[in-house]
Amino acid sequence: MMKLFLSLLLSLHVSLYAKNPPLEEMIAQMIIVGFDGTKESDKWVEQIAKDIKRGKVGGVVLYDKNIQNQTQLKKLTEYLKSQSLILPLIIAVEQEGGENSIFSLKKGFSELPSAQDMAKSKDLDESAKLYKQTSDELAKSGINVNFAPVLDLYPKESLGNESKFKRSYSSFEEIITTYATLFMGALKDVGIAPVVKYFPSSGANLWDGFNSEVDITKSWRFEQLKPYYDLIAYEKLDAVLMSHAIHKELDTQNPAVLSSNVIQKLLRDKMHFEGVVFADNLRMSSLSNHFDFKQRVIKSVEAGADILVLSNYFADNASMPFTVQKILMDAIKSGEISQERIELSYERIVIFKNKLSKKRVNHVN
Repeated sequence: MMKLFLSLLLSLHVSLYAKNPPLEEMIAQMIIVGFDGTKESDKWVEQIAKDIKRGKVGGVVLYDKNIQNQTQLKKLTEYLKSQSLILPLIIAVEQEGGENSIFSLKKGFSELPSAQDMAKSKDLDESAKLYKQTSDELAKSGINVNFAPVLDLYPKESLGNESKFKRSYSSFEEIITTYATLFMGALKDVGIAPVVKYFPSSGANLWDGFNSEVDITKSWRFEQLKPYYDLIAYEKLDAVLMSHAIHKELDTQNPAVLSSNVIQKLLRDKMHFEGVVFADNLRMSSLSNHFDFKQRVIKSVEAGADILVLSNYFADNASMPFTVQKILMDAIKSGEISQERIELSYERIVIFKNKLSKKRVNHVN
């Protein structure tokens, strides 16, 4: 008994005083990246596998080009996960439903209605069954992070023009919270972390494909925060994806994804969100060309983003993981970003990933 007590005491001591890994490894956990290929023998699959094994990235994001069917996808995700030697590897997708989903019937996946169609034509029992079916298919395919659901409200004055708001459940926050909770619960039940989006609202980016700079100052309403407040209060929110839109009453110069006023002061300090903040598509035209890619990376991390989602492995003739690593290392050396800021993100990511590995997956074959 005394030996067991001493062993437990030693383990506690080690965990309390364990040092963080080298800075480069902590930064690598902040990077998830897209790539070409569908199977182990493909050139760029092999390249990303090497990066995973060497601890250069913390995860991957999969797109239509990576998915042929459930069997192929399972083999791909299992292979990539097997390369991660320490922390679980993030395997992320975007499956929020709708006719443009990358998980199509022709690829062997079940059809999932759009958020708007779900709220309009499916009752809660029907919705729960559909979300469970989709979540089971994703889990069986090896997915553990899903960028969904959308919490954006669409305008109340949109009567007769609702078709472009398919990605949003409703113009009423109560309906959004109800259906989003169903979707999130189904995902969590099978070990998939939902990443809700887009905080605090994406405005027209929700239907224009993030192809333009969007100002939501006049269209935004406070009710947009209610689903976030509710999910945070009930401890259901582990991760948030930031908007590219600008709200000049919150920040006169920076879009939400680059704004400490939005991420740190609003989301974390006022709304008490303690989870992981994702920033994606930092090369998109929806962000002002006043900020080059280097500035976007630095500003997003400085503002409070924990994980950067890079859609392509290569850009401007350079490896994106290498480029982002160098940008952040140089910013730390120059004093633009503190090492403590990186350590804080790393701690959040470790907690997030440890939750991934402990979810219930008993009923998934």
